[in-house]
Amino acid sequence: MLLTLGLTGFLATIGQLGQARRGLLSTAVVVLGLAVLTGPWWLRMTADLRAERRERIRSQERAEVAAHVHDSVLQTLALIRRSAEDPREVTRLARTQERELRGWLYRPAPAGEATFAAAVQQVAAEVEEAHGVTVETVVVGDAPTSPALLAVVAATREALVNAALHSGATTVSLYAEAGPERVEVFVRDRGSGFTPEEVPPDRFGEAQSIVGRMERHGGRAVLRSSPGTGTEVHLDVRHA
Repeated sequence: MLLTLGLTGFLATIGQLGQARRGLLSTAVVVLGLAVLTGPWWLRMTADLRAERRERIRSQERAEVAAHVHDSVLQTLALIRRSAEDPREVTRLARTQERELRGWLYRPAPAGEATFAAAVQQVAAEVEEAHGVTVETVVVGDAPTSPALLAVVAATREALVNAALHSGATTVSLYAEAGPERVEVFVRDRGSGFTPEEVPPDRFGEAQSIVGRMERHGGRAVLRSSPGTGTEVHLDVRHA
């Protein structure tokens, strides 16, 4: 403000105030013209960016819902199909799945998932109970849960379920380590193994529930396997 007043006074004393006023007016007209000409373009660009952001968010939400449906509902349906001759087991599985789905839809994360270590141990116990395998679990360190770490927990569950359903192994090894900045998880089995290159690209359990889920949260998933040697799934994400 003081600088403006001083400059105005200086121009007035040397008789240049009128010329400066005309120059400023010309500049203002040019700026206003540019604003009028480019205004619609800026508005369209802003609207396009907002629409792109909304679509990206919706796409991520759809992917998360689809991954959860695969991990929970479809896996339970597979167990029900295997237990079709046991009505009591089918009823138990259906009720368990109903409770889990309602909890996911209507309730916040349970207290047992307040930390990463607790969530991983809970997942291991649930897979043991549902699929009748032994999950040898070792968790080193801990961290409060976050969207990225909950994605790691969900991908860990899917890796454990895949090992329980497809490897033929009766024991699965789970090692998780939570450091100050990074979390890593290893899920290993000594089962039948497979050739990753021969897995169809649309096989949802690996493409979306593990690899895609980790990528959506800034992490990565590496699957190593070969026939007769078992399978290892390595999950890695930064959380700080």
